[in-house]
Amino acid sequence: MRAITLLRAVARTNDRGARANALAAETGLSVATTHRILGVLAQEGLLTHDPYSKLYHLGMELSVLGAAAQEFSIRDRLRPALEQIALEVEDTIFLLIRSGNDAVCIDRVEGSYPIRTLTLDIGARRPLGIGGGGLALLAFLPDAQLEAVLAANAQRYSSYADFTADDIRRFVFEARELGYALNNGILRPNVAAVGVPVLDADGRIVAAVSVAAIPDRLPEDRQERVAEIIAHHVQRVWGQRVWNTADGRP
Repeated sequence: MRAITLLRAVARTNDRGARANALAAETGLSVATTHRILGVLAQEGLLTHDPYSKLYHLGMELSVLGAAAQEFSIRDRLRPALEQIALEVEDTIFLLIRSGNDAVCIDRVEGSYPIRTLTLDIGARRPLGIGGGGLALLAFLPDAQLEAVLAANAQRYSSYADFTADDIRRFVFEARELGYALNNGILRPNVAAVGVPVLDADGRIVAAVSVAAIPDRLPEDRQERVAEIIAHHVQRVWGQRVWNTADGRP
């Protein structure tokens, strides 16, 4: 409990940092106890300590823990939608989130169709822009973030069908026009996918839901319908608009 109290106290002044004596005075802990707890928190990466300025700031390990908490929250919240989508489209459903310059699969539901496209295991990573869900995660980032990811992943894309950053940028523009991402077998000739962005209340992308199937299951005249099914079920449990079919944009 005392450690949490100190973490909250550091958070309140994180922009400028906090000294141990000031934290002790604010929390009512003794200086010795404050130093001891701060030392443990810094050792575990929950705080950083500058030995010259003597200031404490929040550490990167908190970001890691926060990302893990977000992952579980998103997965638990969207799981009912994934199951309903799988029942309706009968193909494999994936839930992906962004992790740095990668897309990470955090959940998967298999449909009843006998030919299954299990292209990603839970925990698998790909560069943002690869696959239906990975492309959806990239396409609806702000332009500055998009370009930063393309630059960082440029060399990695060549491992996937010899793509270049310009190829991925072209797919991004196509996805923005449609409001959802398409993979028409260009990554693997026996796999097609549709990826739909999941947005937060401020319109920022936080996840993507994709359907993967053999190309015969996702002909051109079914792609938009599958995107609509994904959007309908996700929006029902998520509570935020994910794709407006009236104008084709999220």
